[in-house]
Amino acid sequence: MDELLLRYMRGQTTDEENRSVEASLGESPDASREMNDLGLLVEAGRAADLEVAPGAPPTTEFVVRRAEARRAASIRRANDRRARGRPARSRFGLFAGWATAAAAVVVALGIHASNRPEGTTEPGALAAQEFITGPGETAMVRLGDGSVIRLGPASRLSTPTGELARTVTLEGEAFFSIATDPAQPFRITTAAGTARVLGTRFHLAAQPDELRVVVVEGTVALGTATEEVQVGAGQSASLVEGRPGPVHAAPPIEEAASWLEGFLIFQDTPLDLAIREVERRYGAEVAVEDPVLLERTLTMWFTSRSLDEIMTVICNVIDARCSIADGRVRMLSRNTDEGR
Repeated sequence: MDELLLRYMRGQTTDEENRSVEASLGESPDASREMNDLGLLVEAGRAADLEVAPGAPPTTEFVVRRAEARRAASIRRANDRRARGRPARSRFGLFAGWATAAAAVVVALGIHASNRPEGTTEPGALAAQEFITGPGETAMVRLGDGSVIRLGPASRLSTPTGELARTVTLEGEAFFSIATDPAQPFRITTAAGTARVLGTRFHLAAQPDELRVVVVEGTVALGTATEEVQVGAGQSASLVEGRPGPVHAAPPIEEAASWLEGFLIFQDTPLDLAIREVERRYGAEVAVEDPVLLERTLTMWFTSRSLDEIMTVICNVIDARCSIADGRVRMLSRNTDEGR
């Protein structure tokens, strides 16, 4: 329920979810108070994020300590309620433990590299599922192999049963960030044809008689039973009534799918490629001054974060020392002297 409340506060819930939350809030004054507590927690996380110097992001230990402190505060509140003869918990159970509080803090900080979004399944236990979005809605789906899918508005995604299954069915559109597995290509089935992938990032739009792809990274093969076209990074192509069309230079992904605005995802992406994408998205200039850093890769995603926030997280993950000012970023290894 915590995740539902967080999405409700951000305006990311469906009409049915809105009705469910609002009905629950109307049933109990304690539920409304705990909703307010969660709002304060999220705002505190955002405020703490803004206070962190770009070159010194919070460590995991710091986040956990802060979450434990909030848990202690929630326990004190629960004891106070008991002393006043009120139930210690409402139906929401917002503060079940430090892990829940830590997750809330990390979500507030906008670091989504390790949290599981809605639709997530544990590795080895992928069950048959269907994800449906209405007009203006999106959904995040993480598969057992580590692949991440952002389902676009008015779309439907189905996943089959099977351990680490690497095939889905799509109606509508989605952005895919597929974990690499050369031994088992990822397949997307649509009414207009199929897409075969080894490991890449791309946008796919599927209508009954047309399948269109815009590839950001890697290669996608669009095909039918008799024909196939290979589409590489920075390219786009379509299948129309079963026939592949020409391959063109791709538009920026924000133009191909405007609903992705503010969404940035990397899937085992080389640092130099990720940096070029950040530069293009933010009109920034990033200087990587230690070539050793370019050997590293990134797997993470962000939603509506600033350049400072994104680069702070990236520098922390790759263990780099960064300075960020006026749209310019300088990246060094932590063992590099500042004066070099």
